[in-house]
Amino acid sequence: MIKKATDFLAGLPMTIVAGAFLLLDLIPHLAGEWGGDVILMDILLFDPAWITVIISGIPLLYLAVWRIIHNPGISKISSALLITIAMFAAIAIGDLFAAGEVAFIMAIGAILEEMTTNRAQKGLKKLISLAPT
Repeated sequence: MIKKATDFLAGLPMTIVAGAFLLLDLIPHLAGEWGGDVILMDILLFDPAWITVIISGIPLLYLAVWRIIHNPGISKISSALLITIAMFAAIAIGDLFAAGEVAFIMAIGAILEEMTTNRAQKGLKKLISLAPT
């Protein structure tokens, strides 16, 4: 059940939702830099970056914990673990946008990696089918 939930959160639709919330959090930062009024933060009751951290961070946290439990030796240390540590550190110092940004970038990277792997597998299947019998 947890695996299904993390697969759903790591999918393309939820990553797009996470990106939208991260963009929603970026707008007040940019408005503040350019001297504009930050009206959006008065409307929202929470920081939109929290949604990005939850959507993109939970699959990374699950993967990091799974690798710590199941992988032997030095292979326990993975990119998912390091990104999770960076995400928690950013939350601890109060930079929620950085935590969301790190998680979102890793989610995009995972999706691109999966798409590339699928395309390579299709190409290999085509190449193998061309071999003479």
